[in-house]
Amino acid sequence: ALTLHILGCFITKLGSRFLRFKNARNYDKFAQAQNWAAKSLVSLIETFRGEFGSVYEIGCGSGLLTKVLLERLEIEHLSLNDLYESQIMNGFHSQIGDICQIEMPKGLDLVVSSSVFQWTNPLEVLAFRIQQALKKGGICAFAMLSEGSLNELSSYTKQGLNYLAPEQIEHIFSKYFAVLAMRTSSYTSQFSSLKELLASLKETGVNNIKGSFVLNKASIAGLEAHFNGLYELSYNYTFLVAQKG
Repeated sequence: ALTLHILGCFITKLGSRFLRFKNARNYDKFAQAQNWAAKSLVSLIETFRGEFGSVYEIGCGSGLLTKVLLERLEIEHLSLNDLYESQIMNGFHSQIGDICQIEMPKGLDLVVSSSVFQWTNPLEVLAFRIQQALKKGGICAFAMLSEGSLNELSSYTKQGLNYLAPEQIEHIFSKYFAVLAMRTSSYTSQFSSLKELLASLKETGVNNIKGSFVLNKASIAGLEAHFNGLYELSYNYTFLVAQKG
């Protein structure tokens, strides 16, 4: 455990966690999958507890999850974290910075996050850090993209995150917590055109078009043929609720 704490973890630059939400005006419009995941996560949390003292949200972004937490749960004190300041942080205690590097508050009742943990590596270090921040009996609850996400795109580009399988995620957190529930579910976003699909990836930051793959006339024609008129992206989520012993 000490070794994990010293090593730390990092957030990959490939993806939405480096989206500056202060300037991401269209995020909520395009983030249908992320909004669905946030609501589904809170519904799962509610099956175990509805009232919390000190709550810490990792990667609050534009506030999709934050708003659902405040609407559906009884929370005495809410703290928000993200890499960059966003408007939703006004009025709340907040920590700006990489969750893998900053010192989280201690004695928390709930650490919660949605559509974020897929960007952290190694995930086990983050699990340990959360366990240290929670009080005894505290809850860790999150939704994260897992194996098979955005396969419609990565099957052509041959690029993207190495999403973990649900079983791998559960195994990692079971080392530090008693897993109360683990669920898997998918959300399919449908688009009217390739242009709209690519715009969605850009606006939400969930973009695995990097490296050697370049968008140009030839590659766009290739993508058009690949999607063959069916412009869909699948977001495979793993939902997990765990308790510190």
